[in-house]
Amino acid sequence: MLTDIMSFFALRFHVFRPIIPKLAQLAKALDTPRLIDLCSGAGGPALAVWRALGSGPERPLPIVLTDKYPNLAAFRRAAQVTGGAVSYIEEPVDATDVPSALGGFRTLFGSFHHFRPATAKAILRDAARKGQGIGVFEYTERNLLHWALPILLTPVFCWIVTLFLRPLTWRRVLWTYLVPVVPITGLWDGLVSCLRTYSTQELRDLTEDIDCPGYRWESGRVRAFGACRVTYLLGYPLRAGVEPAAGADDSAGAARHNPNTSDIDWSAP
Repeated sequence: MLTDIMSFFALRFHVFRPIIPKLAQLAKALDTPRLIDLCSGAGGPALAVWRALGSGPERPLPIVLTDKYPNLAAFRRAAQVTGGAVSYIEEPVDATDVPSALGGFRTLFGSFHHFRPATAKAILRDAARKGQGIGVFEYTERNLLHWALPILLTPVFCWIVTLFLRPLTWRRVLWTYLVPVVPITGLWDGLVSCLRTYSTQELRDLTEDIDCPGYRWESGRVRAFGACRVTYLLGYPLRAGVEPAAGADDSAGAARHNPNTSDIDWSAP
């Protein structure tokens, strides 16, 4: 129930929209056939990204939803509303060991903070060793000034949003309004998510000893709505059209470099 609410938030507030141009440009440069979304939850962020990609001049990339504990009901809804452009894997997919048959640019939207450093590094290492691009995107951060009020208002948000979710089952009514397990869980989850979100420096630290020749890492932040910012980490193999360039400062949301980066335009809004 909580992942449904989080999906609603991602779809309605377009939290990941600022990274769409960068993601699309990188996917095009790498000539990737599709996006492999890991830890998809209810699939809302990936579906929002697919819709945003479709608003551009080019046909959006197909997206495959995966999870170690697949929410198949939500995955089927996503596949239905997109006419199959967003598909899914029914079997569990471990983000630390993605099957080689699932080739494509890997994404994790708002889920990377769930992993402790050793597991998080294993996720990144698996992508690098298998020569696949990967993008980690988080809209939470350890910033009390930005997130104290939104976290405190999480129960109110849960109560309001549930009225718009379909189907509005008796279970939703019971666990949201009569016995407020969902709002309390949302409050706790929001607080812990912010406390556990990796900073850009911590993301860079995770990649330090992942030694894969010809593979590059970048991290930084871009503005989303209001005071919210999306923290990102991108990893990709250098290929034709993705050439290393000189370093740059990320004070305005540009990429950090480890040890080199591409010539992708990170100044786009």
